[in-house]
Amino acid sequence: MSAEQRIIDHLERQSNAIPDKIFVSDANQTLTYGELFQRVVKTAAGLQQHGVQTGDRVMLLLEHGIDHLISYFAAGYIGAIPVHLSINRPKGSVKQIAAITTATYCVTDNYPEQLNDCDFQELPFRTLSGNNSPVRGSNEVAYMMFTSGTTGAPKAVMTSHTNTIATAESILDFTQMTADDRELISLPLAFTFGLGHIHALIMVGGQAVLTNQRYDLEHLTTLIQQKSATGFLASPAMLRDMVNEHREALICCGHYLRYMVVNCTPMEVSLTQELLDLLPGTQIIMYYGMTEASRCAYIHYNENTHRLDFTGKRTINVELKIDNPDAGGLGEICMKGPNVMLGYWNNPEETAKVIDADGWIRSGDWGIMDEDGYVKVIGRINDQISVDGMKCQPSEVENVISELPWVERVTVCGITDETKFQVVGAAIIAASNGVPEDIQSAVREHCSKRLEAFKIPVVIALVDQFPANELGKVNRKELATQLKAQLQEV
Repeated sequence: MSAEQRIIDHLERQSNAIPDKIFVSDANQTLTYGELFQRVVKTAAGLQQHGVQTGDRVMLLLEHGIDHLISYFAAGYIGAIPVHLSINRPKGSVKQIAAITTATYCVTDNYPEQLNDCDFQELPFRTLSGNNSPVRGSNEVAYMMFTSGTTGAPKAVMTSHTNTIATAESILDFTQMTADDRELISLPLAFTFGLGHIHALIMVGGQAVLTNQRYDLEHLTTLIQQKSATGFLASPAMLRDMVNEHREALICCGHYLRYMVVNCTPMEVSLTQELLDLLPGTQIIMYYGMTEASRCAYIHYNENTHRLDFTGKRTINVELKIDNPDAGGLGEICMKGPNVMLGYWNNPEETAKVIDADGWIRSGDWGIMDEDGYVKVIGRINDQISVDGMKCQPSEVENVISELPWVERVTVCGITDETKFQVVGAAIIAASNGVPEDIQSAVREHCSKRLEAFKIPVVIALVDQFPANELGKVNRKELATQLKAQLQEV
């Protein structure tokens, strides 16, 4: 593999070109490009002294911070394959992942509960500082991450060096990131959202500010101002709470933020419009992609106020299409390009199900595309509800229920009863006032004016929050399980 085709090569280049420029800081330390690369080399030597070789899978179970970055780059430096893990994975999950990837090592801070009864060598990060010069290695696989598992068994996604560079170039293109940018990254490095921006910042010589206090919104808005952050990565849930609970602080952040990037989780049009109103000088950008094919599309909402319910157009070097569309243009969103994964680790059967012979990968999302190539995600194909053979898309029902003034957020899912018959269920987060006494009647009466009878929710419940993963994506399967208990009461 030639020079500068790997992110580690870009990091080494920057360590020589701008060694004294600060690259990354977290709550415990601040490192320049030169200091970070030196730490990476020492940690790579430490890994080799513990027996790690080229091609070995090395799990990273570390807090969101600089230690995670050092371990990631060190493993890649010697040609090992880093496997990024969230520290919030349930007990036993790490053992399952080790079995899937046949990993023999795990770099960790200290998570004894997750590591009980596991057949791999635990490598405490603090012990990984070698004095010898490490032997560099290379591997086609840059790293592995796991799919969420919400649509089936978790699978290890093999991301190549070509994928990482292509994704970083897409980020640079739609953010117009420069060496003067400083990003606040609170979303975990165990996911492509945050890690992809680390790669992009390295390529242009920018700066990253890491914090693991992503649920402390006051802390985040304060940090944006203290660090004069020009970029901020967020989920719709974070932004919704910022608008509702920290509005004035968010407005102050607008004096610093040049852009804000939102991950591809559905965001209400009203929230997007409110962000545009509160932050007129900040580019509000949403991207679309998946772990298997990151950053496939993006949209600048500031220039597309007539498309606030769209997800974006294709990024550079990526092709998008709607496969097998119906008369209304609805079909499955498919992508093709250098950002498409190598495949699932040791799982050619599952790989063949999503990537065809021509390199197109199936997203599993229903979508439509307008005449200018902008895609609107309608919903997950697996989330489609079948009521006695009649099809109902959750987003259609959600849009209707959202029209009620007292509804702040709503998620619709299919609930399967004991006879395997599906009905529509709706979980609602209500506003602080104006909630009717009989929400069941209010919702059904409103829906009856806009929807066919089989699409009207049978189960309707007020909830405080929706079950979601660390990036704020709602887990409809878990929500359906929670609502099923109420089905018997209907």
